[in-house]
Amino acid sequence: MPTPSNGSSGEIRSSTTRLKNAANGGSNVYDFANKKIGVKSSKSCDGEGQPTVFEVEDGVTVKNLIIAGGTAGGNGIVCLGNCTLDYVYWEDVCEDAATNSKDGATMTLNHVIALHASDKVFQHNAKGNSKTIIKNSYISDFGKLWRSCGDCTANGGPRNLILDNVKVESIKSALAGANQNYGDTVTITNLFVKGGYNASKDKPKICTEFIGVTDHNGESTKVNGGKSQWNTPTCRLSQSNVQSW
Repeated sequence: MPTPSNGSSGEIRSSTTRLKNAANGGSNVYDFANKKIGVKSSKSCDGEGQPTVFEVEDGVTVKNLIIAGGTAGGNGIVCLGNCTLDYVYWEDVCEDAATNSKDGATMTLNHVIALHASDKVFQHNAKGNSKTIIKNSYISDFGKLWRSCGDCTANGGPRNLILDNVKVESIKSALAGANQNYGDTVTITNLFVKGGYNASKDKPKICTEFIGVTDHNGESTKVNGGKSQWNTPTCRLSQSNVQSW
């Protein structure tokens, strides 16, 4: 785990920071040199509506950053277009660690660490064949690692998860949740699960499918009772892609 370069308490900012791209007078690469940064929040992590720590504009890469834990972690990082998060560490996820929010965009997470998410780690709201790519990373103690939005306003898809060479442990719900009816896809290779996958008990659940809905039209429903799905048009993986560590 990286050590904060600005002290154990880090910097808690009063409001959301927007990382502008070069075209808008900022930079296409922000290297934080392992600074720990959060945002002031009066809201509990159990609900919705926490302030975002960083909004990241299209084409920006964020490197060597620690997002403060607990309420100061807020809604983490929201990507407003194509973005890359490289060597980012969430020490205690509050609402979400990072969100893919722009239709058609790709959010790439490489060499990231995220710990202690009571619900989702990475939220995928963007439609239009958008992608979340997670590779060479470690995620521990979470509800779902990735979820395609089940009840967004004007919901739809497709949304795509590509995951490779990721170590996980302490999965409370499932690794990934995708909407079958919107054409979502989950492609997983080289997934390492602490203690392995128990097929007879379906524990931990790996890829689960849902029927998504539009906001205010109820809740998304689980396909096949929420059991792990293998080699389907949505869940594009086999049990051989899941290894033990």
